[in-house]
Amino acid sequence: MAPVVTALDHLQLPVTSLDDAIAWYADVLGFRVLTNYGAYAMVRLEPGLDLMLWEAAEYTPMQVVVDGETKPAFFLKTERFDDLTALLEQKRARIAGVEDLGFARFLKFHDPSGNFLGAIEFKK
Repeated sequence: MAPVVTALDHLQLPVTSLDDAIAWYADVLGFRVLTNYGAYAMVRLEPGLDLMLWEAAEYTPMQVVVDGETKPAFFLKTERFDDLTALLEQKRARIAGVEDLGFARFLKFHDPSGNFLGAIEFKK
């Protein structure tokens, strides 16, 4: 029997300024705009990770808290870890940490709206 769910369609994030978020996700992380409805927009990171950005008047950053520790809402894969780290530093993103656990390196950072995100580069 085929699974009743076949894929993840999109993730959603609240943002303080939709225009600023669209620009940041495009310029820094490489997403492209699919739709912009003024109060929300869908952006895509090829080959198909879609992210819905919602401008929120009563804004609270996305959080995942496990045993009192805040974790990134999601991790993006990269094969250019050092370049991404340098780009985030250049764009003055708040970097929360860099870890090398042997099998992979982890970069934890905040978008301009304060959403806590991560990137991972698996060891080859």
